Amino acid sequence: MRFDTLLIANRGEIALRVIRTARRLGLRTVAVYSDADAQSPHVQAAHLAVHIGASAAEQSYRNAAAIIDACRRSGAQAIHPGYGFLSENADFAQAVVDAGLVFVGPTAKVISLMGNKAQAKLTMQAAGVPTVPGEQGCTSVAQILAAAEKIGFPVILKAAAGGGGRGMRVVHDPAELPEMFRQAQSEAASAFGSDEIIIERAIEQGRHIEVQVLCDEHGTCLHLGERDCSTQRRFQKLIEEAPSPAVNAGLRAAMGEVARNACRAIGYTGVGTLEFLLDADKEHFYFMEMNTRLQVEHGVTELVTGLDLVEQQLRVAQGEALPFDQNDVVMRGHAIEVRVCAEDPWQGYLPQVGTLGLWQAPEGIRTDAALHSGSVITPFYDSMVAKLLAHADTREACARRLHLACEETTALGVRTNLGFLQRCLAHPRFIAGEVTTDFLGKQDLQSTEWAHAPSEHAQATAALLLGGGVGSLNAPELAGDRRDGRSLWMRDVTSPTATTLHECTVARGDAPDQLRLHCREGHPPSKQKRTPPDAPTHTWHINNLQSETNATDKSGTLSFALDGLWRRLRWCRDGDARLWIQDRADSHVFERVVDFSATDDADGKGGVLKAPMSARVIAVFVEAGQQVAKDDPLVVLESMKMEMPMLAPCAGRVEKLSVATGMQLNAGQLILEVAEHDAASEKESAA
Repeated sequence: MRFDTLLIANRGEIALRVIRTARRLGLRTVAVYSDADAQSPHVQAAHLAVHIGASAAEQSYRNAAAIIDACRRSGAQAIHPGYGFLSENADFAQAVVDAGLVFVGPTAKVISLMGNKAQAKLTMQAAGVPTVPGEQGCTSVAQILAAAEKIGFPVILKAAAGGGGRGMRVVHDPAELPEMFRQAQSEAASAFGSDEIIIERAIEQGRHIEVQVLCDEHGTCLHLGERDCSTQRRFQKLIEEAPSPAVNAGLRAAMGEVARNACRAIGYTGVGTLEFLLDADKEHFYFMEMNTRLQVEHGVTELVTGLDLVEQQLRVAQGEALPFDQNDVVMRGHAIEVRVCAEDPWQGYLPQVGTLGLWQAPEGIRTDAALHSGSVITPFYDSMVAKLLAHADTREACARRLHLACEETTALGVRTNLGFLQRCLAHPRFIAGEVTTDFLGKQDLQSTEWAHAPSEHAQATAALLLGGGVGSLNAPELAGDRRDGRSLWMRDVTSPTATTLHECTVARGDAPDQLRLHCREGHPPSKQKRTPPDAPTHTWHINNLQSETNATDKSGTLSFALDGLWRRLRWCRDGDARLWIQDRADSHVFERVVDFSATDDADGKGGVLKAPMSARVIAVFVEAGQQVAKDDPLVVLESMKMEMPMLAPCAGRVEKLSVATGMQLNAGQLILEVAEHDAASEKESAA
C-alpha cells in the first residue's frame, strides 16, 4: 500500500464524495478549508482538517504550496484533487510527486499534454482520432480573421488552457469576431492564466458526447460507456445522462475504441474523459478535449455500470491492477443528473449568493451536496451547489423520477435553477431525446412554456404568513384582520423588476372552519391614485388550515384547502418583511410593502449602475468625465466563475466612478453614474 492517509484538495460536495469512499476503503481522510468554509460539512466529515488560507480560491484551494504543506502537517501521503481548482494543473501534480506524495490522477506530463487544447488536438490527430477543423496559435485579430475565413463561419473560439465554458464564444458574423476574440482572451486569462485562443468550425445542432475511460499502470485501458451532456447553457452542462439517446451500440463501440486507443497513445492512468461532438447526422464525431480528472457528472456512469469511480481512482493510485476487462463492463438501465445551481435563469443565469434558510434533499434518489439549512452560498466558488441523480430501467421512467425529485427538493433563501431544470426535463425536445448543444440558447425564457408565475396557493400562503402569523382557524389574530382599519400590502419580488402590489385582507368565512381571503391589485394610498375598477381581484375560501413551524420560527410548512384544492407548501422567512415559498420546484419571494415610496412609477434609477450581485471587478474601461454611448461596455464583473459586462444605461458623461479593478462588490453597491445628456442642448451650448 502506497498510502493510508488521503488529503482531498477540494471542497463541498466532491470533497464529501471522496471522503465517503476513502473511509469505506479504510483510509484516513484529511480535508482542507478556506476562511469561507470553516463550517462546511466536508470539514466535519474528515478525520482531520487543515486551514489553508483566505476565502478567495487563489489564496486557498489554488494555493499549491499551502496544500502540500497541509500534507506535511497532517501526515497525508496522497492527494485527491477532485475537480476544478488544481485538478488539471500539471505543475501542481509534479510538485506533489516531488514532495514524495502520491497524486491521484495521471502523470504531470499527460496532464500538461492534454491540458492545452491546441497540443491535445495535435496529439489526438497523431493517434488517429478525428478532430474538428481549426487553427491554433492565433494571437492577433488579423490572424483570427484569416483563420475564420479559411475555416468558414460559424466558428467557435476556445481558451487553449482550460474548459468549463470559460473563454468560449460562438461567432456567426465576421464583424463580431474582433470583439468576441477580445472577450475570449480576457476571460481565458482571468480563468486560466493564459490568453491563448484556438479557433474551430462550430458544429451546429451537434451533441456533446463524452466517453468515460479507466486505465491502470499495467497497460489496461477500458471505456465505461458514454454520457450525453448536450443540455448546456453558455457551454456549461446542466443535465447529463447515460447512455446517450443519440448513440447506438455500433457508434458506442466505435467511440469507445477510439477513446481506448487515445489513452494507450499517451500512457494514460486513472479516470478520465474524452469529449466529442457528434454531428447532426449522428454518424461523425470529433474530438474536443480530454479531461484528466474525475468529472462532475461521473455519478451517472456509476449508476449504470455499478462501479465506484472514486474507488477505482484510489486503487489505481495504490498501484493495483484493474480486476476486470472490457467485456465485464455492462450498462444497465438509464441515469440522469441535473446540476442545481445558485443562479436565476430568468435573469440571464445571474449567480446568486446568500444564506440557504431551508434545505431538504429529496428521498429515493442520489443527492450529491454539502448543504444544510443555514449554509452560506458565497461568490468565491462555482455556482453549482448540488446534484440530483436518478436511475431507472428506462429513460422515460428515469426522467419522471427526476422531474418529481426537483419539486421534492427544498432550497429556500437563495434563488436556484430547480424550477428551470424541471421544465427542461418536461420539454418535448428533451423527452424525445433530441436536445442539441444549442437548444437552451434558442429558448425564450419569458414565453408561456417557461413561465414561472406563483400559483394561487403560493400567493395565499404569502398573504397568510406575512399578514401576522397563522396558528389555526381558531387563532384570535387573523392575518390582515381589518378591525384596526389596515390592510396588508405585498408583492412578489421574485423578479428584480416586480412592481405589482396586492392588497390582501382576511376575514372569517361563512363556515366555522373557513377563512375568506380577498386580494386585489392596486395602488397604496400614498400614491394618490384610484385603483381602476377593472383591476384583477381574487376571493378564495380557505379551510383545513394547518401550520408547522420549526423551533426558530423561521421556516416551516403551511397546508390548507383553497376552494377545495388542498396543498402543502414549505416556507422560510428572510427577515420580518420577506418570505420565501417553495411552489412545486419553483421558489418565490414575497415582500410585505411598508415603504410605498419605493413603488412609485418613476424608477429613480436614471443613469445609476449598481452591482446586480456580489462580484469582483476585473476590468474598468472608463474614467470619470468620459463620454459614453448607450450600451457601451463600462466594467466587467466576475462572480462564481462567470463574467458579466456592465453596459451604459444611457448616453452621457460618467460621474461618480466608485470602483477600481480588483474591488469586491456587494449586491446593490454603486458602480458609477452616467449623467444623461441631450444632444440638442449640447449643440446649443457649443454654439
